[in-house]
Amino acid sequence: MPVFTLPRRIYYQRDIIDNLGDILRNEKSKNVLIITDRNIMSIHGKRLESSLMNFNFKFFDDVKPEPSIESIEKAVDEINMLDIDTIIGIGGGSVLDFAKSVAIKLSHPDKDLRDVNPFEPIDLKLKLIAIPTTSGTGSDVSFGIVLTDVDRKLALGNYELVPYISILDSSLTPTNPEIIRSTGIDAFVHAFEALSANTSTIFTDALAEKAIEIIYKNLGKAMRNDEDAKDLIHLSATMAGIAFSNSGTALAHALGHSFGATFHVVHGTSVGLFLPYVIEFNSSDEYTRSKYEKVARILDTGDIIDKIKEFYDSIGQPYRVKDLNIPKNEYIKMIDELISKSLQDSELAFNPVVVGEEDLRNIYLRAYGD
Repeated sequence: MPVFTLPRRIYYQRDIIDNLGDILRNEKSKNVLIITDRNIMSIHGKRLESSLMNFNFKFFDDVKPEPSIESIEKAVDEINMLDIDTIIGIGGGSVLDFAKSVAIKLSHPDKDLRDVNPFEPIDLKLKLIAIPTTSGTGSDVSFGIVLTDVDRKLALGNYELVPYISILDSSLTPTNPEIIRSTGIDAFVHAFEALSANTSTIFTDALAEKAIEIIYKNLGKAMRNDEDAKDLIHLSATMAGIAFSNSGTALAHALGHSFGATFHVVHGTSVGLFLPYVIEFNSSDEYTRSKYEKVARILDTGDIIDKIKEFYDSIGQPYRVKDLNIPKNEYIKMIDELISKSLQDSELAFNPVVVGEEDLRNIYLRAYGD
């Protein structure tokens, strides 16, 4: 059944985190669990504590990247606070996935997280609030979680895991321009893939088109820590997140997932690298091509691929594998493995053009660069 899901409320303003207590009072929250990591606590812990005066709250800050099911179950055993009515996840994608998972286990202690799926209700017993500290993942508005189960990754989802509230405060985001670039490009690709996905709608198209425009115009300034630009990028990342959460991502993510995991390249850089080649490939579909042409008009260009490459050059985002100093012979040697991993990626199901093994090979080869 078609459904469009997003948070019940989105609060957005620079430094709004200092008014977190007011937001919680408006939401009638009383017993609050804040899930984060030690890096966020070291930077923003005192600020959070100050904003939560007069609340019964507890911090859990032992979240590691790519959280495991075991670590979540251990955390639930350690949490010793009765009658939690609100969970706040504050951090990047891993922290927000952890918070969603803890919300499931506190609501239903016997639930196996491996069984989470989009078709069976979860019925969370508490309010879930997401505060993203990067501008890119879209986890604050998505229905998905990615967990580690021993030696495999589980991509799980349920629409009840879309946080009830998202709080957007760009004062919490990094100042490192490389992180701003990679997370911003992640959002940029989210928007393009939401636009082209075979499950896209006019709801998702509208959000994706605007997110592309704002990110294109502001990411360079955000990398220089222009506050207004960072505000806009932070909101645009959430817009792109709503778009792809309701339509899906596609081929650029399937390629980037395999490439990033194999050559240890960060996610945003990986998926961004393949976007121009994916646009070229998907343009064989007339309807998809018409969408790209509309974006080209929005960005005031006749050739969207050239415009993206020009944009990438201006911010230091690579669009050729060789620019990452990966030797060609090493890359060629791994292409069969890259293809195999990409063919197993669930995101291929959302691509507007059916993708075969030779298509993947051709894109991977073209992406190396002459």
